Amino acid sequence: MRIDGISPWLDEHGASAGSVALSAEFDAYLCTLPWAGSGIDWRELPHRSLALGGVSDDEAVEWARQTPMALHDHVLVIDSASEPGAVCRFEDAVRDFELLSNRPELYMCGVDLVDGEARPVHHHFIERRSFMTLHAHL
Repeated sequence: MRIDGISPWLDEHGASAGSVALSAEFDAYLCTLPWAGSGIDWRELPHRSLALGGVSDDEAVEWARQTPMALHDHVLVIDSASEPGAVCRFEDAVRDFELLSNRPELYMCGVDLVDGEARPVHHHFIERRSFMTLHAHL
């Protein structure tokens, strides 16, 4: 994620850049899942999906509230294993994920903040595929 391009958003939303190590750890988890093409093969995993065409930010947030990621107040958003991600509030991540990355695939997982330290819960995640669909692991 190009942190320099989103630093005003991070400041405005009380968010922060996550370390490259956090991104790499999340990516390593994602790599353990079945893949097809450029994304996760959801045929083999329990999930919910949302087609984004015509969906409002509020509708996306409401949909995401029905996923395990909603168990967390904060989220790690990444689009690369080799760049920092963003650690932000759950609703901000779901409402503004399109502002955080212009790459077609993006991944978000729940984060618990413990003494100010981000502790991701990788299996509580959502994938954005090809700008068009959200898939949430159940």
